[in-house]
Amino acid sequence: MAAVAVVGVSVIAWRQATTVADLRATLEKTEREAVALREQADLLTEENADLAQALDGSLDLNETIQDRADDTEIELDRLRAALERVRAEADAARQTRLQVREVRGTADFPIERAMAEAGDTVAGFAAREGTTEAVVRALNPWLDGADSLSAWQTLWVPKTDP
Repeated sequence: MAAVAVVGVSVIAWRQATTVADLRATLEKTEREAVALREQADLLTEENADLAQALDGSLDLNETIQDRADDTEIELDRLRAALERVRAEADAARQTRLQVREVRGTADFPIERAMAEAGDTVAGFAAREGTTEAVVRALNPWLDGADSLSAWQTLWVPKTDP
């Protein structure tokens, strides 16, 4: 019986040793998994921080775009109002009718005819008549860049006070 007891104790000791070895192996495996999970958690934390930063940037950009859209909408409203004012003024102008009146008698225009002399140029004629070449050309568009005038050619010039 003593031998059976020693065998029984040996079996129990063997089972306990196997169980302790299994527990150690399981513990080591669990520790490795825990390290891997911590590394994964660290990576996810970094990724979460990156995503949060990107989201903040997107929100800032969205706010900027919204501000610009609001400013553009305000400017559009201002331009629409201005367009309505211009249209109203144009409508009012179209409805305004000119009244034609007959002029009885002579009309006094601020221009008169003058006659060129032989050898006159437009500039010389203008100086003699007390005006500028530009005014003579404006009142006589048919001169069309001509520099010399014919003798006895009549041209329009501004009236001079007597």
